[in-house]
Amino acid sequence: MFKKLLWQLFALLFLVTGSTVSAEPIFRIVYNDKENPPRIMGDDTSINWSKPGITLELLKMVEKQVNVQFQFKRMPWKRCLYMVENGLADGTFHASYNSDRAKYGVYPLREGELDSTKAIYKNTYVIYVKKGSGVTWNGKAFSNLAHPIGTQLSYAIADDLRNMGYKVMEEGSVTNNLDKLVAGRISAYADIETIVDNTLRKHKPKYAAVKKIQPALKEKVYYLLISKGFAAKHPQLTERIWAAVRDVQTTDVYQEMLKKYEN
Repeated sequence: MFKKLLWQLFALLFLVTGSTVSAEPIFRIVYNDKENPPRIMGDDTSINWSKPGITLELLKMVEKQVNVQFQFKRMPWKRCLYMVENGLADGTFHASYNSDRAKYGVYPLREGELDSTKAIYKNTYVIYVKKGSGVTWNGKAFSNLAHPIGTQLSYAIADDLRNMGYKVMEEGSVTNNLDKLVAGRISAYADIETIVDNTLRKHKPKYAAVKKIQPALKEKVYYLLISKGFAAKHPQLTERIWAAVRDVQTTDVYQEMLKKYEN
């Protein structure tokens, strides 16, 4: 209850500090405070607009094309979902499809099916194990699991693994999961490849005992998830935002911007 009240107070501060006088509709976006290079840069609540990440630059282009004012705030992923669910934010990214999220948010659809042409990007979930553990994954099932599989808190892959019949232990950060893997408290760790690989590069000696195994666990398509409240109030604007997410990615300006993140 106390944590819920804190989140509500934080949301109120978001609304007050973010309010400006503008004729443009305001769209409040919350997103993960964990780095996911090159899509999200920086590992805290600040935003470095000189190089914020590909997705932030994409959305700034969308903002100009659609004539909407985006307001951005970073916070833990679970809190992002809470904000959208309770109408305290209008959207979040990167959200893969999840039936629970679809209860309070909307995804771009075409003829009743997810429209992946309006996605922000795709990424792959892979499995990390401790060297010598004997844990294997053949694309359908795991072998030699003595402990749960670790995932990040509130990531959709956790439900996918539970639906496959596996025990899952969720943690709030990549390093916490890797520490548990090295200590033998989890038998495997499932997460987004780009995020974990970046952490392993930064802390190579510490996690020398960790290795990535193939095949990939799952490919996910990531969207801008928009709250049902905003979509009901602004249905045409909602569709224009998603259409702009698609269209901007085909422009020369967007392709030129990508070069900034190649190294």
